[in-house]
Amino acid sequence: MKIAIHQNKEIFNHSTMWDRVWIEYCEKNNIDYEIVNCFSNDIIKQLEEFDVLLWHFSHYSLPEMKFARSILITAEKMGLKVFPDTNTAWHFDDKLSQTYLLESINAPIPKSWRFYSKKSAIKFFEKDNELPIVAKLISGSGSNNVSLINDKKQAMKYINKIFGKGIDPTPSLLYKSKSNLSSSKKITTFLKRVKRIPDFLESLRNASEFNNERGYLYLQEFIPNEGYDLKVVVVNNKLSFLARDVRKGDFRASGGGSINYNKSIISQEIRDLAFRITEELGFQCMGYDFIINSSTNKPVIVEISYGFSHKAQIELGGYWDKKGNWYEVPLNAPEEIIKSFTYK
Repeated sequence: MKIAIHQNKEIFNHSTMWDRVWIEYCEKNNIDYEIVNCFSNDIIKQLEEFDVLLWHFSHYSLPEMKFARSILITAEKMGLKVFPDTNTAWHFDDKLSQTYLLESINAPIPKSWRFYSKKSAIKFFEKDNELPIVAKLISGSGSNNVSLINDKKQAMKYINKIFGKGIDPTPSLLYKSKSNLSSSKKITTFLKRVKRIPDFLESLRNASEFNNERGYLYLQEFIPNEGYDLKVVVVNNKLSFLARDVRKGDFRASGGGSINYNKSIISQEIRDLAFRITEELGFQCMGYDFIINSSTNKPVIVEISYGFSHKAQIELGGYWDKKGNWYEVPLNAPEEIIKSFTYK
């Protein structure tokens, strides 16, 4: 077996990318691999020599978001095993696609509304419809591009913008900096975040290449929560998680940087849901953003993503299996992925 690992640091270079883990694992275990640049003109010819293609493409990279899936699907058609495969990646960083997909299997998600004309969007708000309500752009992570609409005036302002010049999806440097500083309660946490400034600047530089989002309105019901959300990860029938505290004076948790690993908040119901959906939809690896509805005490999935910070998950120090057994072994998602191709 010969493995191709995509790497192009000119297009995107981030310390959390999984290619570093894959390369280290191959070298440590004497696995035949080669670094390839999937943006090469002759990449399809090159891939004829390989059995596996691994590419951790990023939602912060415009070239990767536009072309990675086409190349991965082509590699699949050529007979290669790939990560992420079609089931895992076609809906990546597309909240609308994720909503349609999760609706199709009756997964527990917020009630949502989608409008593709300004007229239909305005008509929705002519009635007293479930305010406050959450407006989301299709793309974006870390709570970026998520807004709370409290009244009809705010709704009209948002509608005019999204059906007009559009909304810039680029993360706010000021917003991210304030959020991280306010949640850095320990000096060690603060220093870790200072070290990640180059990563954020790299993401910001790449994200600024994206065009404004426009021409649709995507709304979700506002769900009162317990003051945190959960990033629950499933890979190779193993499950890990982290909890992220809601920012002070905000309703969003993702991207705030305040993390805890209180295992008591991960119920059997949450674990069963994550395992069931992963199996039913054929995901190789998936991160689920859960919140707990404080009115019903039931878990709700607000977003899914195959790409996430594997380092933060490792810090949990263990994982559950499908039977609910706990293992004191850190879950390293990219390592689990390459193991799934090399050990059968």
